[in-house]
Amino acid sequence: MSELPRVSVVMAAWNAATTVAAAVSSVLWQTYPAWELVVVDDGSTDSTADLVSAFDDPRITLVKQENAGAGSARNAGMEAARGDLITFLDSDDVMLGRHLEALVERLGDRTRAIVTANSYWLLPGGIDPSHTRHKGRFPAVPHQRLSLLEQNYLSPMSLFRRELLEDVGGFDTTLHRSEDWDFWLRAVFAGHEVVHQPRPLALFRWGQSSMSTNRDLVFDAERTILEGMSSRDDLRDDERAYLRRRLASPPPRLLSNEGDAALRGRQYARAAQRFAAAADLSPSETMLVRKAQLMKLAPRLAGPLLRARQVRRENALAFDAEFEH
Repeated sequence: MSELPRVSVVMAAWNAATTVAAAVSSVLWQTYPAWELVVVDDGSTDSTADLVSAFDDPRITLVKQENAGAGSARNAGMEAARGDLITFLDSDDVMLGRHLEALVERLGDRTRAIVTANSYWLLPGGIDPSHTRHKGRFPAVPHQRLSLLEQNYLSPMSLFRRELLEDVGGFDTTLHRSEDWDFWLRAVFAGHEVVHQPRPLALFRWGQSSMSTNRDLVFDAERTILEGMSSRDDLRDDERAYLRRRLASPPPRLLSNEGDAALRGRQYARAAQRFAAAADLSPSETMLVRKAQLMKLAPRLAGPLLRARQVRRENALAFDAEFEH
């Protein structure tokens, strides 16, 4: 029987004392036996490093560095990793028991592939089984490049072979937001297909402490990434046309956020307009497109129904929808 490939789980951690122990414990729970965990303490000033060290497990390596950002920390973790396969786990997220096993099974013998994981959103009020990271149809291989320009549909908890780093290098350390989107774009445009593991076997935390909640910085980083992509000489005509439209418009997430705000304020015509504009820029986002279609057909009928559902969910989960995906 052939030896199982080792999975290196790379965790960047900065001042994560309230969550890092749960994240590390979730790796220990894995049914897949051949793993190692590399935790990079990115200049924390709290007890993050002490908590990781307390596990005293030979499969866990702690790397310390001066604070340099998540991209730098992940690069340091990948450099220290010894596994054939690499995946990431943020220090505030949690893997359920079969997460790694399912990713490795899905990868199989594919050589130029990234397996991305579905997950439940872990919100301040808990978990809603219907609220998962991926919904609707997943982009087929011929459409993955364009779809990834529209939105980052890859989870940080994605699995890939070490050889991918030879094609694209590590994370761009000049980016302090959305550096994972830039990494996945370079990988997909280098010819790596994305394979979906559809079962939600992880918890992806969404809260006010998340770097993703700083909206303006995220949108600035996204624009920088898209401007860089627009200068590539291997773009197809449809990709180049899309980038021109996207860079001439507000970000689709901003438009969607404005639509949600208008919906909460019972401004149904404005909500319909914002959802339509967002869906036009992100047509691969199935749930957004459905919402836009409903609001376009009958804003005064669909609006109150969608608003009631939205408010009910936000109240139940203590969820701030300002930056919802």
